[in-house]
Amino acid sequence: MKNLRAFLILSLLLLFSCGKEIPEEDVFENPLDEEEVTYETPALTFYPVDISIDLGYSQTVDVFVLGVENLAGSYVRISYDKSKLSVLSFSVGDFFTDAAQAPVFIAENDAENGIVEINTSFLGSDSVSVSGTGSLASIVFQSMADGESSLNFDAACEFVDSDDNPIEIKGFGEGVVNAQ
Repeated sequence: MKNLRAFLILSLLLLFSCGKEIPEEDVFENPLDEEEVTYETPALTFYPVDISIDLGYSQTVDVFVLGVENLAGSYVRISYDKSKLSVLSFSVGDFFTDAAQAPVFIAENDAENGIVEINTSFLGSDSVSVSGTGSLASIVFQSMADGESSLNFDAACEFVDSDDNPIEIKGFGEGVVNAQ
């Protein structure tokens, strides 16, 4: 028994020590790391940014805001390939949940045109806002056909502060869903 345990430990050490070295350019995989993104913040992005799923299966994609200050409301418009993807459901992300009040969350899918619209905001006269990086919403997509579908933010997206002043969105990430 003692020899078997030693053999297993040595085998595991050998297995992990002989692993393939990761090329330097492939180390970064996190689209939420503000130090590594190729666009300015505040920004919108998807997580994960590159998804591979089996045909007919579904995958959750989070819509993230990066590096925003005093966000009290957002309008996000996303386009997708309606011939390859369908939207199954939406849910509010956790970015607004740390605030003193719950946000109003309205999400709609225009399946005929491949457009998702998400409105999230605080109501009332209180100056409620949030800052930082976090998930605005989660969208569950289902693959309907083989191939690649891009997820893109529309230029109509907007952020506002608690006084309804616009907050410039300086960067937009892209997402890709590849069904096989």
